[in-house]
Amino acid sequence: MNQILHSKPWITDTDVLAVTEVLRSGMLAQGEITKKFERTFSSWIGAYDGVATGRGAAALVLALSALAVGDGDEVVFPTYVCTSVLESVLKTGATPVLCDVGPNWVVTSENMADCITSNTKALIVPHMYGIFADVHSFQKFGIPIIEDCAQAIDYKDSRKIIGDIAIFSFHPTKCLTTGEGGMAVSANPGLVDRMRSIRNGTMNTKMSPLFSPMSDIAASLGLSQLSRYHDVLDRRKEFADKYILAFSKIIPYSIQPNAYKKSMFFRFPIRIKGGLDFYEEPFVQKNICVRRGVDSLLHRLMNIPDEKFNMAVTLFQTTVLFPIYPAMTTEEHARCIGSATEIFLMHQNYSIPD
Repeated sequence: MNQILHSKPWITDTDVLAVTEVLRSGMLAQGEITKKFERTFSSWIGAYDGVATGRGAAALVLALSALAVGDGDEVVFPTYVCTSVLESVLKTGATPVLCDVGPNWVVTSENMADCITSNTKALIVPHMYGIFADVHSFQKFGIPIIEDCAQAIDYKDSRKIIGDIAIFSFHPTKCLTTGEGGMAVSANPGLVDRMRSIRNGTMNTKMSPLFSPMSDIAASLGLSQLSRYHDVLDRRKEFADKYILAFSKIIPYSIQPNAYKKSMFFRFPIRIKGGLDFYEEPFVQKNICVRRGVDSLLHRLMNIPDEKFNMAVTLFQTTVLFPIYPAMTTEEHARCIGSATEIFLMHQNYSIPD
């Protein structure tokens, strides 16, 4: 019985052909194809233009640098997010200020309100697991907003970027892939020009040169993936609907309908008593990889007590993520549901969230 991974890139023959054509052209480094990917992706997501980078984390450093974030400045973001966000903020010399999150895994403006001071230079608002945060609600603070879209890409008008800058990751585990890479996009031409100058090392700033280019090879894969991204979204939605239908019958208190309504289903999270600590081994025995919501809480890495992060701690203890990637076959997905049904029915006393 094959192992069902938690994530896997969906690579088609068309993707292979797109990359092969670039290899045969001899023009491999950052060039016209990268520029085309920047323009095409940015237009598709509702921005003026974008600046591609070699890593997703570099896109966040680039965004912070374009906003002139540095020593003595504070950047507010949730403790419940990938550690690369913390690392990127520290790289600029700014002070990270952590906040809690709401019950649907994404940060709310109420979570950030008490953390904002006169030294706050930027807010980072992550869209966790494909669940879109209410970015409009953060605009009342009058502070630049960076949308962290590493786990959420959609083309619907209601989900196009609102923040001053949005950053994306194109790692193989993300929504679409360029192998490695990222992008920072904005509707503000001045911010785009500033980011491009910093990336290319042509602007005299503290962070210059931040030269982390994306190659034409990587960009050609990104363009190919983007051309069929509607199929990706459709497939994720199909798998999510089946999870919701099955889980609503056996663990109804663990599914989160309000969160799912705002999601493009990069991940499929549930909240269940015992969390990964209890359920990982039963799924390992079924050769299925389920994951914790985040690997660690950032405030714990910074030796800050749990008291101000009650919801994040609860989510850390109770969240389990299920495989939902488009490269998964219909049969593999059915196996996930069948195995989950068997496991949850066997442990019904653990089906109520904390």
